[in-house]
Amino acid sequence: MSIDEQLADISRRFSGNFSLYAEHLGTEEKVSFGDIHQPRETASVLKLPVLVEALRQCADGLHTLDEPIESLQEDFVKGSGVLQNLTLGIPLPFRDVLMLMITVSDNLATNMALRTVGLDQVNRFCRTIGLQNTELKRKLTFDQPGPLALSTPFDMVQLLKGIYRHTILDEEWAGVARDILSRQQYNTLLARQMPYELINDNDDEPAIVQILSKSGALTGIRNDAGLVLTPWGDYAIAIMSEGSTDERFHVDTEAHVLLPHATRAVFDHLYRISQSNDHFPRPRTSPTTRSARESPLEGDSRGKSLPKE
Repeated sequence: MSIDEQLADISRRFSGNFSLYAEHLGTEEKVSFGDIHQPRETASVLKLPVLVEALRQCADGLHTLDEPIESLQEDFVKGSGVLQNLTLGIPLPFRDVLMLMITVSDNLATNMALRTVGLDQVNRFCRTIGLQNTELKRKLTFDQPGPLALSTPFDMVQLLKGIYRHTILDEEWAGVARDILSRQQYNTLLARQMPYELINDNDDEPAIVQILSKSGALTGIRNDAGLVLTPWGDYAIAIMSEGSTDERFHVDTEAHVLLPHATRAVFDHLYRISQSNDHFPRPRTSPTTRSARESPLEGDSRGKSLPKE
């Protein structure tokens, strides 16, 4: 089946709906499914523009990564993360706040970061770089109606391309962003169906394929956006979904089972395209001949609930 047919087949089997956009950063091959310009609830994918604006302000000298940031009662929120379980008022270096916000999707750390850089400043940054359909509505709180933030797969790919190409952060600060995103521990929609041998870095060597991403989850909603770095060319991808009738916060929720097949289909498609282009080196191993075993994080989480992020 063609990539379009594969994505349509997955869509038919999914009780909700999703849109997906990916762009190869070498060949500029594009994959698009659904309305990639229709704003959707971001869930914790909103933390991606917060990270970039925080690093931009550090680059401009408004803050430093060593600056101590206290957790306050006004920052408190439940859901994903660890700070909600720790003592309030203990200062952390801004670097650690941002690391927690991305790697374990810490909601309290996100509110600390938003208080530091300003929600309006994040929205202004998004408008400045042309993310016309991206807007944060409020700090993280789950006791108010309406979306936390809105964005689109197209906008998130533009943001990721800006990180990759150093157009929104210089090389040094883009490197900080990439390092933080590479430590993401919620390996869901982009990683679950990837060949394990390609993404495994348990032998202390860099994985053959590296995924730098930020996921998000709310009731009936699962999103993911990231850079996928491979020996045969890199690409940016974002997938956003809503309306799933499986409302569990669980590793084997419908979206976590089905939608990784969509992102894997994109991976295989872009691999095949790269193999017909002599500009790219051949990979050390073929992704299409490996079994798609789950990552250790997915396996370790089996049977467990996952928090709102």
